Amino acid sequence: MSPSRLALIALAVGAVLTLGWALGHVMPPPYSGYLAFVVVGIVATQLYKRRPAERARRLFRVYLHARQRGADEEEARRRLLERSHDGRAPVWAGASERDRLIAAVGALLAGGGVTLERPALATAFERERDRFTIPGWTLLPPGFVEAVRGSLDERERGQLDALMEQYAVFRQRFFARPSTLGVDPGASVVDFARLLHSMGNRLAAEHPGDAERAYRLSLRMRPEGNLAHAGLALLLASTGRDAEAGREARTALQVLDGYAREASARPPSTEDISPFKSPTSLREALTRLLPPAEGREG
Repeated sequence: MSPSRLALIALAVGAVLTLGWALGHVMPPPYSGYLAFVVVGIVATQLYKRRPAERARRLFRVYLHARQRGADEEEARRRLLERSHDGRAPVWAGASERDRLIAAVGALLAGGGVTLERPALATAFERERDRFTIPGWTLLPPGFVEAVRGSLDERERGQLDALMEQYAVFRQRFFARPSTLGVDPGASVVDFARLLHSMGNRLAAEHPGDAERAYRLSLRMRPEGNLAHAGLALLLASTGRDAEAGREARTALQVLDGYAREASARPPSTEDISPFKSPTSLREALTRLLPPAEGREG
């Protein structure tokens, strides 16, 4: 517990004791103590509500808690308005659910006579969002969402959404702190492409169709330096598509060459080369997928 919070608790306890002592002159204990506790509690609650950032975070928590428990956007709005004790419905304006929520909370604060600038509202939202696991794209940082989905066409976005839902990807550790994904969307997309590559490796044996989609989506998001080419090559070979497997193997070997040139700064991870134990064994497997003439040259 932080020192500032301990100080507030000590102040509240002192206020209760002092007020209880004063009320003890006009009413017998323990009633004076009960009344002092109630009065201090009411005053503290009102002071808390008048702090814009704290009130904004409380409103965000109400909404996000509802969404985590399965409420859709409309139902979460209704619960937020119920808990806000404000009879006026705010304007839910914005391109995404995140933007609409931030605008609505700002309007509710303004209706209560306090204001909070948009950047401060966004910061309060991100702090609370990190506490909840909510499947879907609409409450993630917009820069990250655009960087991911903007690189895909409509068919690919549908494939990605299906994989995310079927394998509960939004509940994986990658999305544990959504606010970090918006700090550097480009780097986050690279990491997300690696997650899809890893997913393809795990699914290849039992769900080759989903594995192929995961590999291809990873390559769309991270076209350069992506060893998803290797997993895709091996998968294509296992399903009899030898010509395409050879093309992917050739590209994967070029990626491995790039890793070899930068071995100290950029070694391939265990997940990159899975299920092989070393880049050498992966290279040997890929070489076997090349046409005979190319294999001898390699």
